[in-house]
Amino acid sequence: MLKANKTFLFISKLIQLLVGFRSNKVDDAQAIKDLQRLESVCIEYNILPNGFSQDQSVTPSKWTKTKSILYSSLIIVNITHLLLLSVSNLSNEWLLIFGDFLCSYPGRRFFWSFWLYVSVFGEVLRHFWIYLVRNGNLATLKLYHSIYLQGFKSKSVSMNQTYCQKFSFIAANLTILWLRIIFLTALSLAPIFVIIVQTSSHLPKTLQQFICIYFWLLITYLGLVCTLSNIMLTGGIVTVHLSYFYFKAAHLAQIVQDFVRKRKILDNIDYFSEYKVTVDEIIKYQNEIEQLNIRFRNWLIFLYFGISFTSNFGFYIAVIVHIDSGFLDLFIASISVVGSVSIGACSYTNGIILTKMCSYCKNLRRATRRLQLNVKSFIKGTDLQDRLVRTDIAFTIGKILHMTTEVFVIYLLENISLIMMFTLNFK
Repeated sequence: MLKANKTFLFISKLIQLLVGFRSNKVDDAQAIKDLQRLESVCIEYNILPNGFSQDQSVTPSKWTKTKSILYSSLIIVNITHLLLLSVSNLSNEWLLIFGDFLCSYPGRRFFWSFWLYVSVFGEVLRHFWIYLVRNGNLATLKLYHSIYLQGFKSKSVSMNQTYCQKFSFIAANLTILWLRIIFLTALSLAPIFVIIVQTSSHLPKTLQQFICIYFWLLITYLGLVCTLSNIMLTGGIVTVHLSYFYFKAAHLAQIVQDFVRKRKILDNIDYFSEYKVTVDEIIKYQNEIEQLNIRFRNWLIFLYFGISFTSNFGFYIAVIVHIDSGFLDLFIASISVVGSVSIGACSYTNGIILTKMCSYCKNLRRATRRLQLNVKSFIKGTDLQDRLVRTDIAFTIGKILHMTTEVFVIYLLENISLIMMFTLNFK
């Protein structure tokens, strides 16, 4: 028993070391420090040019013209190189000069096409995100700058202290998790690519071929690290902010539930005044989500379909094409699984938020049964109930991310259709 406990402690410490998970209570100072680390990396990559404050006078941009030229040159060269390898029918000798160490594999084009799509998708997503930030469409992220000034308090995040602490704990751990994932991705891609080169059946035979392959491999590595880092940084910001909306929804659900319980205790005047306060707080939160949905919806749609297509294409390569029926297929399939899991996790979280917010509607109906509302209050309450039963209150983009049975069936049909399309067009 003692040995089992020691083993469990060792494994938990190892996981904590790798993932950075904090199982203990996180104080405000530590959580803010973690958020500032994420913000700092986002500023370096120009994902948040002026940080969470989105104000040049508060947080000056670190994205210089030199950085912009170097980054743009790297991405353009990488995408052009991947495009050449994806569509060219050159001889093996020329392909080796252009760094195609898989030139002897029949399905080599699919390998390069997969990374080409990831690179193009990541860059379009990045520029779209920067466009939204610069045009003030993500002003909701200024919340974290106010947290820097006031801490995770009710005044800054508009929740009770219990949910403030929960949000602080989750935000800190999500931040650490994403930063560790970015670091491990950058660290692991290099040896993986080297292993792929060394295990390929067509190794470089001359010094020229060796230099060319590893030069282009370096370009591909740097380009993919930048692209994947950008995707994961935006993913980190979105998941942290999604956790804020989750705990805010839970906080409001508890408020409405407590309000319903009070209907037998309070007199009509006190009950009506508390009703107005509760409804105003729900409407404020509702406006915040709907405003963000309007600004953010197209980016989410592009993210969803981009990840979905990438995962489908990866599964098609691994299951149907078979580049090498070994490590390469497993490598592509594992990346596709990560994409599918991320869509599922996002859908599940959004489904929970949607369920909580729909419960407001039921509880509000129960709460207003004993109230004799005037016309204005009745219209206000009815309008709120109508808004709360719509699916766009939980970043569901219509019904795309609300994972009902019907949507799941549509998603499966979409995947099957794409795989059939690939099979018919590429064979």
